[in-house]
Amino acid sequence: SMDWEANVDGIRFYIEEVWPRVRAQVPNAQLRVVGKNPPASLVQRQVPGATFTGFVDDVRDHVRDAQAFVIPLRVGGGTRIKAFEAMAMGLPVVSTTIGIEGLDVDHGTHFLRADGAEALADATLRLLADDALRLKLSRAARSLVEDRFGHRVAADVFGAILLEAWQAGKDGA
Repeated sequence: SMDWEANVDGIRFYIEEVWPRVRAQVPNAQLRVVGKNPPASLVQRQVPGATFTGFVDDVRDHVRDAQAFVIPLRVGGGTRIKAFEAMAMGLPVVSTTIGIEGLDVDHGTHFLRADGAEALADATLRLLADDALRLKLSRAARSLVEDRFGHRVAADVFGAILLEAWQAGKDGA
């Protein structure tokens, strides 16, 4: 949702302070900002190499060929579903500390942590340039998500709940 102030702040920071550093090193780099209701003040800026999608039915169509999934949050709280979604899709993630806060993931294993404009630019550039690093991060992160939250885990949890309910009903009868 690009009408949430924390996301607006993060993207504004990224396109103003980080993206020019990335484009200076990789002039053909492309940034796609996916999310509903992006502010006109950002969309109308016409930042070189950057596009805003607005609402999309399926984010997978827009991140399929991405080499990095960047979470430049600097403020805010709540769940960090977007990080696990990216990891589940096999995308290497670059995130600020706040953007990945509360998730049991390891910097350098599951994602790259980068705070500040220079660090975010450097981490983004590392992923753009290093196929092996992208593959390592994406495999480890996807495995983590599958192991903790995959359909087999969900089925096991649901099965345990059913057994517990059945046992409680049997004992109460």
